[in-house]
Amino acid sequence: MANNPNEPAANTNPFMNGGSQGSSDPLMPVKRDQMSAHRATHPQQHPSNANAGQNASSKQAPVNLGATERMNVPAGARVRQPLPDYVPANPNLGTIDADAEPYDFNQQPDIESEQPRNHRGLKIGLAVAGGIIVAAYVGGIVAFSNLNYPGTVIAGQDVSLTTASAAAEKIDSSVGPYSLAIDGLGFEWTYEPAEGTYSIDASAEAQAVIAANEALIWPVRLIMGLTGNESEAAKNAESQVVVNYDEATFEQELGAAIDAFNANRTGTFDAAGAFDTETGQFTVAKARSNQKLSRDAVIAAGKEAVSRADTTLTLDDSMYEPLAGGADDAQLQAACDAANELIGASINLKLGETDIATLDGQTMMQWVTFDQNLNPTLNQEQLAAWVRELAVSKLDTSGTQRTYTRPDGKQVTVSGGSYGWISDEAALVQQIQDAVANKQTGDIEIPMKQTADKYAGMGGREWGAYIDVDLSEQHVRFYDENDNLIWEAPCISGNPTTDHATPTGVYKVNSNNGGATLVGRDENGDGEPDYRTPVQYWMPFVGGSIGFHDADWQANSSFSDPTAYRRVGSHGCINLQPSKAAELHELLYVGLCVIVHD
Repeated sequence: MANNPNEPAANTNPFMNGGSQGSSDPLMPVKRDQMSAHRATHPQQHPSNANAGQNASSKQAPVNLGATERMNVPAGARVRQPLPDYVPANPNLGTIDADAEPYDFNQQPDIESEQPRNHRGLKIGLAVAGGIIVAAYVGGIVAFSNLNYPGTVIAGQDVSLTTASAAAEKIDSSVGPYSLAIDGLGFEWTYEPAEGTYSIDASAEAQAVIAANEALIWPVRLIMGLTGNESEAAKNAESQVVVNYDEATFEQELGAAIDAFNANRTGTFDAAGAFDTETGQFTVAKARSNQKLSRDAVIAAGKEAVSRADTTLTLDDSMYEPLAGGADDAQLQAACDAANELIGASINLKLGETDIATLDGQTMMQWVTFDQNLNPTLNQEQLAAWVRELAVSKLDTSGTQRTYTRPDGKQVTVSGGSYGWISDEAALVQQIQDAVANKQTGDIEIPMKQTADKYAGMGGREWGAYIDVDLSEQHVRFYDENDNLIWEAPCISGNPTTDHATPTGVYKVNSNNGGATLVGRDENGDGEPDYRTPVQYWMPFVGGSIGFHDADWQANSSFSDPTAYRRVGSHGCINLQPSKAAELHELLYVGLCVIVHD
C-alpha cells in the first residue's frame, strides 16, 4: 500500500519502537503522539505539511539538536553533540542516527583549553637566570673583598684590579725622590723634602683602600670606577696615604712663599685695586688680581696633597681670602659698572690757553670709594687733596722760585714774594663735582684768586714789564714787556746790619697814590713809632710797609756808593733821589711786577 504523503513516514528507529509511552527517562524514544503534541505546541519548530511533502523525496543530513542549544559554551571548545530529545515528525528536519550513542544530559561538557602550554618552561628559565645572577653577585662580593676597583689610584699609581700586596709592591717600586708642585692664581712653589724626611707606608695604605671597598654594593662601585665617578668612601680611602714628613718645615716654607706673594696685594676691593689702567675701566678681573691668598687654606690644601703623595696641586678661587665681605662676581660687577658710570666725565682743565690737567677715568678713579654695600662715591677729601696737589705742582706760582735772564745777560734766580698765580681750590673742587655729576665733557677754566701777566708753569717767567731791583748793585731798572730798558736809577736799600734788609722776591706794585707819611714801628719800646717821615711819592710793593719813595735826607754821594746801604740804609724801603722818584711815579702802575734780588 502506498504511503500517504500527508502521513508521517514510519518510524524504524528501534529506540522509538521499544520505549514506553509517557516515560520520563530522557534516553527513552519519543512516540508519535508525543511528537504530535510537541508539534501542536511548538508550531514554529515544525514546517507545514505541504512543505514537508515537497521535500519528502530529498535525503536530509541528520540534525543534532541537543544541549548546545541550551548551554553557553566557551569559544573554541569542542562539544560532543547529544541525540535529539524527540524524533522530528517532519522529514525535513532530518533523521535519527540509529547508531548514535545515547546522550546523558546530566553529563558536563568536555571543554579542552587552547591557551599556550609554555608557562612551566618560562618559570624554569627565570629560575636559572636568577641563580646565575645570585652566583655572580656573590662572586663579586668575594672578588672585591680582595681586589681594588678599576680606576683606583694610590700615591699616584694606578692599582686597578690588584690585591693589597700587589698594590703595595707597585707603590713601593714607584716611590723615588718626592716633590709637590703648587701653582695656580699666579702662585708657584715647589716642595722638595730633604733626604730622609719623607716616606710612604704602602702596605698600610693598600690594605686600607681595600677595606673600604664596600663589597656588598660592588656593582655600583664597579660602575663608578669604570666611569671615573668615585664614591666619597673611595676618595676618602685613597686620600689617606700613610705619609711621614717634616710637617713643621713644610708649613714654614710654604707660609713664607704665600706671604711674599701677598706682599703687594691689598686684599681689599677698592678703586686702586679694581681699576684696569689698560682699559680705563673698573673690572672684576682686576679686582680679583688684587686678592690675597688665604695662608691657612693653601697650607691645608698643600698638606692634604702631601698626605696623598700627590705631585701636583692646582689652586682655585677657593684659595683666596674673601673679597668685599665674600661678594660674588655678580655683585662685584654691579659695583664696577656703577663706578664706571661715575667716572664717565671727560674734562680738560685749562689756565688761559694752557692745558693744565685732564679729568678722565684714569684720574678720577683715585677719588672713588666703595661703601660697605659696594656703592661707589667720589671721596671729596681725596678730590680736594688732588686739587691741592695740582695747585702746588702746577697752578700756584706765587712765592715759588723763578729763574730768568736779565737783558744785560745777568741770570737771576729768586724765591718768595707775592706775585704770581693763586688758584681757588674750593671753587675748583665744586666745579669738578658738578662736572662729574652731569657727565660733562669739554673745557673748564680753572678759577683763580690771583693772576699774573701770563702762565709759564712753575719756575718760568710769568710777567711782561717789570722793575728789577738789584741789591748787590744797589740799582733799579724798569723794563717793558719786550725787555727794553725804559728807566733806571741808583738806590739805597734796607740796612742789613740793623736787621732791616729789603726782602727779596717777586712782588707787584700795590698802590701809587703820591705822597704819604711813613710811620715806623716801635722798636725801642717807648710806646711811640720810631719815626714819622712824610714823602712825596709812595709806591709800596710789599704790602703797605715796603716800597719805593723819595729820600731827600740821603746825600747824593750815598746814591753813587753801592755799599752805602750798610751804613745809611733804610728800614727796608728802596730810597730814591727825589727826581728819580718823581719819574718812576709817572711810569709805574698798580700790578706791575717788582723783582728784588741780590
